[in-house]
Amino acid sequence: MSEIPEQLGLVISYFGNSVAVEAADGQVFPCHLRRNQTLPVVGDEVHWHLEKDNTGLIKDILPRRTTLARGDGHGNMKVIAANIDIIVIVMAPLPVFSAALVDRYLIASEVLGIEAVLAVNKIDLLSEAEKQKTEQYLQVYRGVPYSVLLTSAKTDEGLDQLAAHLQNKVSVLVGPSGVGKSSIIADLVQQDIRVNEVSPKGAGKHTTTATRLYHLPNGGKLIDSPGVRDFTLWPVTKQEVLCGFKEFHAYLTGCKFRDCIHTVEPGCAVQKAVADGKIAPERFACYQAFMKEAIK
Repeated sequence: MSEIPEQLGLVISYFGNSVAVEAADGQVFPCHLRRNQTLPVVGDEVHWHLEKDNTGLIKDILPRRTTLARGDGHGNMKVIAANIDIIVIVMAPLPVFSAALVDRYLIASEVLGIEAVLAVNKIDLLSEAEKQKTEQYLQVYRGVPYSVLLTSAKTDEGLDQLAAHLQNKVSVLVGPSGVGKSSIIADLVQQDIRVNEVSPKGAGKHTTTATRLYHLPNGGKLIDSPGVRDFTLWPVTKQEVLCGFKEFHAYLTGCKFRDCIHTVEPGCAVQKAVADGKIAPERFACYQAFMKEAIK
Protein backbone atom coordinates (compact mmCIF):
# COMPACT_ATOMS: atom_id res chain seq x y z
CA MET A 1 0.00 0.00 0.00
CA SER A 2 1.54 3.31 -1.08
CA GLU A 3 2.05 6.01 1.50
CA ILE A 4 -0.28 9.01 1.24
CA PRO A 5 1.75 12.09 0.24
CA GLU A 6 1.98 14.89 2.76
CA GLN A 7 1.01 18.46 1.91
CA LEU A 8 1.94 21.80 3.43
CA GLY A 9 -1.04 23.65 4.87
CA LEU A 10 -1.99 26.68 6.96
CA VAL A 11 -4.32 26.48 9.97
CA ILE A 12 -6.97 29.18 9.49
CA SER A 13 -9.69 28.30 12.03
CA TYR A 14 -11.20 25.75 14.40
CA PHE A 15 -14.17 23.39 14.14
CA GLY A 16 -14.75 22.00 17.61
CA ASN A 17 -12.28 19.12 17.93
CA SER A 18 -10.78 19.66 14.48
CA VAL A 19 -9.08 22.52 12.69
CA ALA A 20 -9.57 24.08 9.27
CA VAL A 21 -6.46 23.83 7.10
CA GLU A 22 -5.97 25.79 3.91
CA ALA A 23 -4.14 23.85 1.20
CA ALA A 24 -1.63 25.39 -1.20
CA ASP A 25 -4.37 25.81 -3.84
CA GLY A 26 -6.62 27.75 -1.44
CA GLN A 27 -9.08 24.95 -0.69
CA VAL A 28 -10.02 24.54 2.98
CA PHE A 29 -10.38 21.13 4.64
CA PRO A 30 -11.45 20.12 8.15
CA CYS A 31 -8.53 18.18 9.61
CA HIS A 32 -8.33 16.02 12.71
CA LEU A 33 -5.40 15.20 14.93
CA ARG A 34 -3.73 12.04 16.02
CA ARG A 35 -4.22 11.05 19.66
CA ASN A 36 -2.03 12.98 22.13
CA GLN A 37 -0.89 15.33 19.38
CA THR A 38 -0.04 18.93 20.22
CA LEU A 39 -2.98 21.13 19.28
CA PRO A 40 -2.10 23.53 16.46
CA VAL A 41 -3.27 27.13 16.59
CA VAL A 42 -4.34 29.56 13.89
CA GLY A 43 -1.31 30.71 11.94
CA ASP A 44 0.50 27.38 12.28
CA GLU A 45 1.99 25.80 9.19
CA VAL A 46 1.42 22.04 9.24
CA HIS A 47 2.17 18.90 7.31
CA TRP A 48 -1.07 17.01 6.59
CA HIS A 49 -2.54 14.53 4.15
CA LEU A 50 -5.97 14.16 2.59
CA GLU A 51 -8.01 11.09 3.51
CA LYS A 52 -10.71 9.25 1.55
CA ASP A 53 -13.61 11.14 3.15
CA ASN A 54 -12.14 14.47 1.96
CA THR A 55 -10.97 15.40 5.44
CA GLY A 56 -7.37 15.69 6.47
CA LEU A 57 -5.05 14.30 9.11
CA ILE A 58 -2.41 16.60 10.58
CA LYS A 59 0.97 14.91 10.81
CA ASP A 60 3.08 17.59 12.49
CA ILE A 61 3.41 21.31 13.16
CA LEU A 62 6.30 23.21 11.60
CA PRO A 63 8.53 25.27 13.93
CA ARG A 64 6.91 28.59 14.88
CA ARG A 65 8.65 31.91 14.23
CA THR A 66 6.68 33.65 16.97
CA THR A 67 3.77 32.84 19.26
CA LEU A 68 1.03 34.99 20.73
CA ALA A 69 0.20 33.74 24.20
CA ARG A 70 -2.12 34.83 26.98
CA GLY A 71 -1.87 34.24 30.71
CA ASP A 72 -4.50 32.20 32.53
CA GLY A 73 -4.19 34.02 35.84
CA HIS A 74 -2.08 31.23 37.36
CA GLY A 75 1.20 32.07 35.69
CA ASN A 76 0.63 29.64 32.84
CA MET A 77 0.72 30.74 29.22
CA LYS A 78 -1.51 29.40 26.47
CA VAL A 79 -0.55 29.90 22.83
CA ILE A 80 -3.51 31.37 20.90
CA ALA A 81 -1.91 32.24 17.53
CA ALA A 82 1.36 31.56 15.75
CA ASN A 83 3.81 33.14 13.32
CA ILE A 84 2.67 36.72 13.99
CA ASP A 85 4.79 39.49 12.45
CA ILE A 86 2.95 42.61 13.65
CA ILE A 87 0.78 43.51 16.63
CA VAL A 88 -1.42 46.55 15.94
CA ILE A 89 -2.38 48.26 19.21
CA VAL A 90 -5.67 50.09 18.63
CA MET A 91 -6.61 52.83 21.08
CA ALA A 92 -9.11 55.66 21.30
CA PRO A 93 -7.68 59.21 21.27
CA LEU A 94 -7.30 61.53 24.25
CA PRO A 95 -8.76 61.82 26.82
CA VAL A 96 -9.68 58.09 26.73
CA PHE A 97 -6.21 57.03 25.54
CA SER A 98 -4.43 54.91 28.18
CA ALA A 99 -0.63 55.09 28.14
CA ALA A 100 -0.43 52.37 30.79
CA LEU A 101 -2.42 49.94 28.64
CA VAL A 102 -0.38 50.80 25.54
CA ASP A 103 2.83 50.18 27.46
CA ARG A 104 1.51 46.79 28.64
CA TYR A 105 0.95 45.77 25.04
CA LEU A 106 4.36 47.12 24.04
CA ILE A 107 6.02 45.04 26.76
CA ALA A 108 4.22 41.98 25.41
CA SER A 109 5.31 42.71 21.84
CA GLU A 110 8.95 43.15 22.84
CA VAL A 111 9.00 40.01 25.02
CA LEU A 112 7.37 37.97 22.25
CA GLY A 113 9.67 39.42 19.59
CA ILE A 114 6.82 40.83 17.47
CA GLU A 115 6.82 44.26 15.83
CA ALA A 116 4.30 46.72 17.30
CA VAL A 117 2.33 49.45 15.53
CA LEU A 118 0.16 51.93 17.44
CA ALA A 119 -3.09 53.03 15.76
CA VAL A 120 -5.12 55.76 17.45
CA ASN A 121 -8.60 55.34 15.99
CA LYS A 122 -11.76 57.47 15.85
CA ILE A 123 -9.86 60.65 15.08
CA ASP A 124 -12.90 61.82 13.10
CA LEU A 125 -14.33 62.75 16.52
CA LEU A 126 -11.53 65.26 17.15
CA SER A 127 -11.34 68.93 16.34
CA GLU A 128 -8.22 70.14 14.57
CA ALA A 129 -6.83 71.45 17.87
CA GLU A 130 -7.52 68.12 19.60
CA LYS A 131 -5.86 66.27 16.74
CA GLN A 132 -2.74 68.42 17.07
CA LYS A 133 -2.68 67.78 20.84
CA THR A 134 -2.96 64.03 20.20
CA GLU A 135 -0.14 64.18 17.64
CA GLN A 136 2.07 65.99 20.15
CA TYR A 137 1.27 63.45 22.87
CA LEU A 138 2.12 60.52 20.58
CA GLN A 139 5.63 61.85 19.95
CA VAL A 140 6.59 59.91 23.09
CA TYR A 141 6.05 56.66 21.16
CA ARG A 142 7.47 57.87 17.86
CA GLY A 143 10.64 58.78 19.74
CA VAL A 144 11.20 55.22 21.06
CA PRO A 145 10.73 54.57 18.06
CA TYR A 146 7.40 52.93 17.17
CA SER A 147 5.23 53.42 14.11
CA VAL A 148 2.20 55.51 15.10
CA LEU A 149 -0.85 56.09 12.91
CA LEU A 150 -3.99 58.19 13.32
CA THR A 151 -6.96 56.34 11.84
CA SER A 152 -10.69 56.55 11.35
CA ALA A 153 -12.76 53.53 10.35
CA LYS A 154 -15.58 55.98 9.60
CA THR A 155 -13.70 58.22 7.13
CA ASP A 156 -10.96 55.68 6.18
CA GLU A 157 -8.25 58.15 7.19
CA GLY A 158 -4.97 56.37 7.87
CA LEU A 159 -6.25 52.94 6.85
CA ASP A 160 -4.25 52.88 3.61
CA GLN A 161 -1.09 53.51 5.64
CA LEU A 162 -2.07 50.77 8.08
CA ALA A 163 -2.73 48.34 5.21
CA ALA A 164 0.71 49.16 3.83
CA HIS A 165 2.30 48.25 7.18
CA LEU A 166 0.52 44.89 7.12
CA GLN A 167 1.24 43.99 3.50
CA ASN A 168 2.80 40.52 3.18
CA LYS A 169 2.88 40.16 6.98
CA VAL A 170 0.82 38.18 9.49
CA SER A 171 -0.87 40.59 11.88
CA VAL A 172 -3.27 40.86 14.81
CA LEU A 173 -5.20 43.81 16.24
CA VAL A 174 -5.35 44.21 20.02
CA GLY A 175 -6.82 46.78 22.36
CA PRO A 176 -9.73 47.51 24.70
CA SER A 177 -13.35 47.16 23.64
CA GLY A 178 -15.06 50.11 22.01
CA VAL A 179 -12.05 51.47 20.10
CA GLY A 180 -13.24 50.26 16.69
CA LYS A 181 -11.14 47.14 16.11
CA SER A 182 -13.98 45.29 14.36
CA SER A 183 -14.60 48.18 11.99
CA ILE A 184 -10.91 48.44 11.11
CA ILE A 185 -10.66 44.68 10.54
CA ALA A 186 -13.75 44.70 8.32
CA ASP A 187 -12.23 47.52 6.27
CA LEU A 188 -8.86 45.77 5.98
CA VAL A 189 -10.26 42.39 4.93
CA GLN A 190 -13.05 44.02 2.89
CA GLN A 191 -15.73 41.59 4.05
CA ASP A 192 -18.28 41.07 6.80
CA ILE A 193 -16.27 39.47 9.60
CA ARG A 194 -19.26 38.45 11.70
CA VAL A 195 -20.17 35.33 9.69
CA ASN A 196 -17.96 33.70 7.09
CA GLU A 197 -17.98 30.37 5.28
CA VAL A 198 -14.74 28.56 6.00
CA SER A 199 -15.44 25.11 4.58
CA PRO A 200 -16.63 24.10 1.10
CA LYS A 201 -17.90 20.86 2.63
CA GLY A 202 -20.35 22.44 5.04
CA ALA A 203 -18.17 21.89 8.10
CA GLY A 204 -19.68 25.00 9.61
CA LYS A 205 -19.59 28.77 9.75
CA HIS A 206 -17.26 30.99 11.68
CA THR A 207 -18.33 33.83 13.94
CA THR A 208 -16.08 36.15 15.92
CA THR A 209 -16.23 33.80 18.92
CA ALA A 210 -13.62 31.63 17.14
CA THR A 211 -10.10 32.40 16.02
CA ARG A 212 -9.91 32.93 12.27
CA LEU A 213 -7.27 33.90 9.72
CA TYR A 214 -8.20 36.29 6.90
CA HIS A 215 -6.26 37.03 3.73
CA LEU A 216 -5.77 40.74 3.09
CA PRO A 217 -6.58 41.94 -0.45
CA ASN A 218 -3.12 43.46 -1.02
CA GLY A 219 -1.20 40.55 0.46
CA GLY A 220 -0.72 39.52 4.06
CA LYS A 221 -2.87 37.78 6.63
CA LEU A 222 -4.81 38.95 9.67
CA ILE A 223 -5.71 36.68 12.61
CA ASP A 224 -8.74 37.69 14.67
CA SER A 225 -10.77 36.52 17.66
CA PRO A 226 -11.84 37.99 21.00
CA GLY A 227 -9.06 36.03 22.71
CA VAL A 228 -6.46 37.46 20.34
CA ARG A 229 -7.78 41.01 20.66
CA ASP A 230 -7.69 40.92 24.46
CA PHE A 231 -4.57 38.84 25.05
CA THR A 232 -2.37 39.66 28.03
CA LEU A 233 1.10 38.55 29.06
CA TRP A 234 0.60 39.28 32.75
CA PRO A 235 2.01 38.42 35.23
CA VAL A 236 5.45 39.39 33.96
CA THR A 237 8.93 39.34 35.48
CA LYS A 238 11.12 42.36 36.14
CA GLN A 239 13.38 41.28 33.30
CA GLU A 240 10.39 41.16 30.93
CA VAL A 241 9.34 44.67 31.98
CA LEU A 242 12.85 45.92 31.25
CA CYS A 243 12.80 44.13 27.88
CA GLY A 244 9.60 46.01 27.03
CA PHE A 245 11.18 49.46 27.33
CA LYS A 246 13.60 49.23 24.45
CA GLU A 247 14.71 52.88 24.63
CA PHE A 248 16.38 51.99 27.98
CA HIS A 249 18.63 49.35 26.47
CA ALA A 250 21.34 51.71 25.20
CA TYR A 251 22.01 52.87 28.78
CA LEU A 252 21.97 49.61 30.72
CA THR A 253 25.75 49.13 30.75
CA GLY A 254 26.37 52.60 32.15
CA CYS A 255 24.93 52.04 35.63
CA LYS A 256 27.16 52.12 38.72
CA PHE A 257 25.82 48.81 40.04
CA ARG A 258 25.56 45.64 37.94
CA ASP A 259 22.30 44.62 39.65
CA CYS A 260 20.66 48.01 39.08
CA ILE A 261 16.95 47.70 38.24
CA HIS A 262 16.74 51.34 37.14
CA THR A 263 14.17 52.66 39.59
CA VAL A 264 15.78 54.58 42.51
CA GLU A 265 19.36 53.26 42.61
CA PRO A 266 22.24 55.78 42.75
CA GLY A 267 24.45 56.05 39.69
CA CYS A 268 21.72 54.75 37.35
CA ALA A 269 22.35 55.62 33.70
CA VAL A 270 18.68 55.17 32.82
CA GLN A 271 17.59 57.73 35.43
CA LYS A 272 20.25 60.10 34.11
CA ALA A 273 18.93 59.62 30.56
CA VAL A 274 15.47 60.61 31.82
CA ALA A 275 16.89 63.69 33.53
CA ASP A 276 18.79 64.60 30.33
CA GLY A 277 15.62 64.36 28.21
CA LYS A 278 16.77 61.27 26.32
CA ILE A 279 14.00 59.07 27.73
CA ALA A 280 10.43 60.35 28.12
CA PRO A 281 9.49 60.79 31.81
CA GLU A 282 6.00 59.39 31.04
CA ARG A 283 7.51 56.11 29.88
CA PHE A 284 9.84 55.98 32.89
CA ALA A 285 6.88 56.52 35.25
CA CYS A 286 5.07 53.56 33.64
CA TYR A 287 8.22 51.47 33.93
CA GLN A 288 8.49 52.20 37.66
CA ALA A 289 4.83 51.29 38.19
CA PHE A 290 5.19 48.01 36.28
CA MET A 291 8.35 47.05 38.19
CA LYS A 292 6.40 47.31 41.46
CA GLU A 293 3.86 44.71 40.27
CA ALA A 294 6.32 42.46 38.42
CA ILE A 295 7.24 39.06 39.83
CA LYS A 296 10.77 37.81 40.63
